[in-house]
Amino acid sequence: MGLFQRLSVLALLLMLTGVMMTPVAAQSEFCEGRSGGRLAIADAQSGNSSLDPFVSSWHSWPHYAIFPTLFQQALDGSYVGFLADTWEASEDGTELTINLIEGENFTDGTPINAEAIAWNLLRYADPETGASQGADLVGLLEEVEVVDEYTFTLKMARSFAPLFFVLGNVEIVSPTAYEELGSDDFAAAPVGAGPFILSEFIPGNYALFERNPDFDYAPEEIFENTGPMCVDELQILFLSEEQTILAALETGELTLAPVPTQNLEDIRAQADITVEETLQNQIRYIGFNTSKAPWDNVDLRRALSYATDRYEIAIFAYDDLAEPLLQPLPPTIWGHNPELDETAISFDPDRAMEILDEIGYVDVDGDGIRENPDGEPFVVPIETGNDAEWTAIAQIIEGQWSDIGIQADINLMDFSSMIDSTTTGEHDLFISRYGYSDPLILTYFFDPERKGGSNRAWFSTDELTSLLLAADSDLNQETRYETITETSQYIMDAAPWIFLVTPPSLTGVRNELEGWQINPFNQSFLYYDSYFSDSE
Repeated sequence: MGLFQRLSVLALLLMLTGVMMTPVAAQSEFCEGRSGGRLAIADAQSGNSSLDPFVSSWHSWPHYAIFPTLFQQALDGSYVGFLADTWEASEDGTELTINLIEGENFTDGTPINAEAIAWNLLRYADPETGASQGADLVGLLEEVEVVDEYTFTLKMARSFAPLFFVLGNVEIVSPTAYEELGSDDFAAAPVGAGPFILSEFIPGNYALFERNPDFDYAPEEIFENTGPMCVDELQILFLSEEQTILAALETGELTLAPVPTQNLEDIRAQADITVEETLQNQIRYIGFNTSKAPWDNVDLRRALSYATDRYEIAIFAYDDLAEPLLQPLPPTIWGHNPELDETAISFDPDRAMEILDEIGYVDVDGDGIRENPDGEPFVVPIETGNDAEWTAIAQIIEGQWSDIGIQADINLMDFSSMIDSTTTGEHDLFISRYGYSDPLILTYFFDPERKGGSNRAWFSTDELTSLLLAADSDLNQETRYETITETSQYIMDAAPWIFLVTPPSLTGVRNELEGWQINPFNQSFLYYDSYFSDSE
């Protein structure tokens, strides 16, 4: 089966007119009397991404539709079994024995058993595979012992608290199909065991999936419908332009779509669209290159943090829909401790000016701009992206810092270029973001081994490294939470970042789609219980 399938004239007409194709797969008992139909969404990046999960660096709607995982994150942030039925960890946390659900198959008819899971996990753990999604298994997973047909034991180099998070994200493929086809052909005809099966893929246009009639094991802790899906088809349109996407949502060509903050009121006014408003599991922040003077001075970093009004950024850059942030983890990531906000650095321009005066950054010539301790004009270079969001944040910060005599030199560039720039160690300040679902993200950004990569602040200390290691290896949730709190406080005191906001997540959903949920911890759109109120 080739990657570039051609549309028949009839199929093209069906796509353009929005007529639903006749469903052929049986629905579940839950879906009896409820309409199927086509769930249509927009996802531009999936159009250029491989459907081989070992290769793709972008994992989104297509991967989640085709491939199951061992665990899923529930609506309370905990992890429940997906392919896993029961499990037990050793006392020291270095072994995890998992019993699979029994009798399930991949869509090529081969069994989902311990041998198949072992093949997948060992491939993710192989550094030569280079899989981004399972990178945490490299150097961690030493062996997968197959105990019997549906039982296996993971043997690890050390205990690893985010293990369930990792196993909830690595996608499981049919080893038989993968070995027979090879990566390129597998990407064109992927074989998994998820709720949908790929039926058409038109590069640059769309991907179409049909319901998997044999999928029947969705977690009961999350969904009423364990499968198969009520929805007949899932269509992913490779659209990227915001206003084009919104127009398609309004006409019904799309079932759901992200809503930009500037369009929120217009979409709210649409009687046939509901807008779900929540927060993303992301943050926006300013990072300092702490390996470079003068940014190795913690007092200077703290002064600029005091000079930054997060509330003003939330109001003017996000139409008052973002949440001001004073610590490294947002409220949507487990490990956030609201008590830390009580003593955090918050907007206090008087304190900022007091610190600057104390460390020798004063306005010598009375022109309103401070000089550095050597008497030279103090200019702060800041790199960030060049789209509307980053530009708005940068302009607000530029104004706030100007009020205390700090001149910011904003360099707007392509966001990917800015990310590359921060790996060189030559940069000064940068405005960036992260999105994640586990406090492991703190290790990603402050591990000393990641300098020149994801440690863009080039910041580490022995004490912080010890805290990160303790948090990542503690399988006790209560004590791990305490260690994460201590880690967050340490980062707040050291101020390698200025925390700005947690941005909003706005999703417009057509009212004819019922039964959907959005997971507050990872913002995933959960369609397992979804159906259409009227046939189309």
